[in-house]
Amino acid sequence: MGRIISKLSKKDESIILQRSQTEFRYVDGRRFHNVKDVVYSLPNDEEESDRLHLQHFLLRYVWQNNFSAPIEHILSKPGSKVLDVGCGAASWSFDMATAYPLTNIIGLDISPHQPTQIKPKNFTFVKANVLEGLPFEDDTFDFIFQRFLVFGYSKEKWPYVINELVRVLKPGGFLELNEFSNQFDTGPSNQRLWFTIVKMFEERGVDLNTCQKLEEYTQNQGQLENIIKEVKQCYHGVRSNDIKISKVAISNTTSLYSSLKLPLTKALNISDDEFDELVKASKDELFEFDTYYNLVRVYARKINNSNNE
Repeated sequence: MGRIISKLSKKDESIILQRSQTEFRYVDGRRFHNVKDVVYSLPNDEEESDRLHLQHFLLRYVWQNNFSAPIEHILSKPGSKVLDVGCGAASWSFDMATAYPLTNIIGLDISPHQPTQIKPKNFTFVKANVLEGLPFEDDTFDFIFQRFLVFGYSKEKWPYVINELVRVLKPGGFLELNEFSNQFDTGPSNQRLWFTIVKMFEERGVDLNTCQKLEEYTQNQGQLENIIKEVKQCYHGVRSNDIKISKVAISNTTSLYSSLKLPLTKALNISDDEFDELVKASKDELFEFDTYYNLVRVYARKINNSNNE
């Protein structure tokens, strides 16, 4: 019996290794997706998953909820379908799946990034790239949620993405988009790090002012109504009104810097030690200057021409 288990274990390890070699690439000890021609360049490993989980609970605290769209009546219906686009570590998806057990949550991403041991029964992962078209029929989902994919799409692709999201959204269903702004009230170290990141992604065609254009994108799409925009601030200092939240916000931002260490050291032309010192200085500055960024939510309802709702 022990031999059979041993053989299965070796086979499983071989399968995992083969998948790992094709699905991911490794650079300086960090794991990244291996999808070609994609602008998203953050890692896909346990360290990044930890950051994303932390970020989720930070955002939930700032908003005091997981969504703004008026969908409680939808989520209470057995069999309702929710799509989490760019689900990453699936923090939001798992949270929602646990809170709304009657709802089917589908998390979509370009590569697997979710824990499998604690996966809720009503969560399903789908590997796909929105930019290649969503692998779903028209009018499939009751609610579609997308958060922080400004680093994932070039400016010219946003109208296409919105069209795809609306295509698979049921008439009468809701779409909710979440993005963040540039940093404000920054110290010198953070200015150096953050605006280097901005420059790097702008060179990839990314628009860091996308959060200001979400309303326009949804209005121009043509099939959305009741478009609402909400804005909150995420502070790193005393204005958070909770020192614990300030620490979480600081950890999230500095972890983001660390996730981009390789391109940042190259762009700044500094050594690893110099980079670590810069991040350390930024940690103190984030609190001292009470640096903040805006969190923007735009949600809208897909027009229902049948007038049944």
